[in-house]
Amino acid sequence: MRLIFFSFKHRYREKELNNFLNTRIYGKYFILNLGGPFKHFIAKILLFLKIGKAISCDGRPLIADKSRGINFWMRGTSLNIPSNLKNLNNNFVTINNALFQEKKVFQIYPINIKKTQIQDDLKIIYVSRVSIETNLEEKNIWEKYKTQLIEDFNLIDNKKFFEKIFPDNNNELKKFDLYKKLKLLLRFEIIKNIKLRFDKKLNLIGDDWASLSLNSLPSIYNIKKIQNIYKGNICLDLGSMLGSISLYSRSNQIIESGGLIIQSYQSDANEIWGDLKDKILFKNLSDLTSLINKLLADKEYCSFLLKEISNNFKNSKKSLEKNLDKIFEQ
Repeated sequence: MRLIFFSFKHRYREKELNNFLNTRIYGKYFILNLGGPFKHFIAKILLFLKIGKAISCDGRPLIADKSRGINFWMRGTSLNIPSNLKNLNNNFVTINNALFQEKKVFQIYPINIKKTQIQDDLKIIYVSRVSIETNLEEKNIWEKYKTQLIEDFNLIDNKKFFEKIFPDNNNELKKFDLYKKLKLLLRFEIIKNIKLRFDKKLNLIGDDWASLSLNSLPSIYNIKKIQNIYKGNICLDLGSMLGSISLYSRSNQIIESGGLIIQSYQSDANEIWGDLKDKILFKNLSDLTSLINKLLADKEYCSFLLKEISNNFKNSKKSLEKNLDKIFEQ
């Protein structure tokens, strides 16, 4: 048995890992949770004594020697790694981005999925933040390409398309800022349309939405409360604003809570979803509307999909072991 310990200074990082740290054994690996202000120092001692290997969230503590573990940057892509640490060869991130082609992504899979029933009063749940404030350049680009982006949600992750609308390839940070802003603007347009079509069937959660004249609930930070909201409902996932990946903190939380996830098509959809991709994924507003109508009209089909989603991740522990192998057996 090989010891791997997770180290993070702030407890909120544990929430983003969902059920991953609730399981101790992944095949040949024993996972020890050393997160939080006190346990964080125990991790430093183990590193000093060269006992086990570490996954250090956000580089706290920083691991410079790959033989001792990895730095796991949980704020998205490599563009969020401090510039003075980018050259470390043991940096891993949480989100893949087609425009920047991340090479080291530590993929976490949903585990310990709750067995639930579809709710009698079935709702569409959407939880997120949003901001549609733009500078003049962002506004002009959005207005010019808005129709195309709404007709094809995947277009924003098309490298050739992005080079067309933003030819300055030497400024990656500015390109990334534009990418995130376009994703947020698209997010707002989608939700605005879904709210218009489904009205009270949509439960919109997040502090930002009320300021945009959309009826919503405030942000919820209690994990159990949000799990109960997801459970047995249709849970809309428009992907991370940082990149294109099917399984990340929010989608894993939906699945583990027993929510019926429906998701915008991501770059790794074929690999993650297999045959399910034709049943729960969508590429444009028309697809999404049709899918929601179908689900609201047929609860038995919803129950079938809920079981299929759970079965899709029945081997998640094995998949996580393989990911750990890739990292620690190089």
